[in-house]
Amino acid sequence: MRTYGVHGGEQQLSQLFGANKNPTFKECFCFVFKDSSCEGLFSQRAPELETRVLTQREQKTGTAWPELYQLLPRLPILQFRLWRLLRGSNFDACIVHGFQAALVAWPLAFFMRNLPFVYVHRATKESTRWDSVFRVLYRPFKFVAGNSDAVMQSLAKYTQSEKLLTLNNGIDLHRFDERSKQRTEGLEAEVGGMTLIAVGRLIPHKGQSLLIQSMIKLAAEYPRLSLWIVGDGVERQNLSRLIKEARLHSRVILLGQRSDVPSLLNSAHIFVNASDREGMSNAVLEGMAASLPSVVADAPGVSECHISGVTGLVVDRTPDGLVKGIRALLEDKKMAREMGRAARTRVEEMYSIEANRNAFYELYKRLQEN
Repeated sequence: MRTYGVHGGEQQLSQLFGANKNPTFKECFCFVFKDSSCEGLFSQRAPELETRVLTQREQKTGTAWPELYQLLPRLPILQFRLWRLLRGSNFDACIVHGFQAALVAWPLAFFMRNLPFVYVHRATKESTRWDSVFRVLYRPFKFVAGNSDAVMQSLAKYTQSEKLLTLNNGIDLHRFDERSKQRTEGLEAEVGGMTLIAVGRLIPHKGQSLLIQSMIKLAAEYPRLSLWIVGDGVERQNLSRLIKEARLHSRVILLGQRSDVPSLLNSAHIFVNASDREGMSNAVLEGMAASLPSVVADAPGVSECHISGVTGLVVDRTPDGLVKGIRALLEDKKMAREMGRAARTRVEEMYSIEANRNAFYELYKRLQEN
């Protein structure tokens, strides 16, 4: 798996491995690159998990093409080290998470025919000039999985339908509820006011600029409405400029990277998300777990989390669409409360870490049977 810090995929997998209570299945996680922050997260969340690292060299960047340029010269030695690890241990399957790991495992999936390989993809795949490359990449894998129905459907053009499956993300609700009781540091929602909250890396496709444009439209109508934006990234300077130009610096707060997201969600009133695509949004699931009514843009990997009009409002990905949804929840507090409760129930039934864990157990059983 690629590792260059702790993001959604790392958060999800650390919860998944920490929830393994079945003695029948023993798991080992192998990092492609060394990453101290990610290794620390895994040791904290899944202390009994065995981990390995293919190279002590750390990945220095978090963008796709520079990552690939760093990886390619090292592929032969990484592939040899993975082959030696698999050959020298009693593994029954190899589950590959992410594109970097798929490149490392690809020749082994072809030639180690007695060991089934599964590729798990965590982002919706759009058609590009590299489509033929991806068809070749996915060919040797026994199964190709997406972490949402949207991801799985986007992979359909690259491989046979019988190889496709969905392994939805899940939330560790017990841990989430415990963390939501903690006090937020240096921040309190205005008494009597209403707070919107968005969580995610500050990168263009996450759409935080659309949320700020929505706040500009709502500011005069709702003078006690504020927006918290949690996360950090390359868009921070641009977002700060938009906030300054709109003179909303006291009402739109860039909180940066936070370790107390569950308690922040517990302090807010409405969850908002304007991403144009996700694998399956952990942030959206956490907003639902916090029993918050949500307004989310209609986008792959986001809208499928909700039943629009029941657990939240799925709206057009425009400032006007977001404004319409936010206004509806602000004006109808009874509907907002009911949606929040329904959202929590949906997470408990469909997107808990137990449901995610059971989906992997079922995959392991299928691999055993084959």
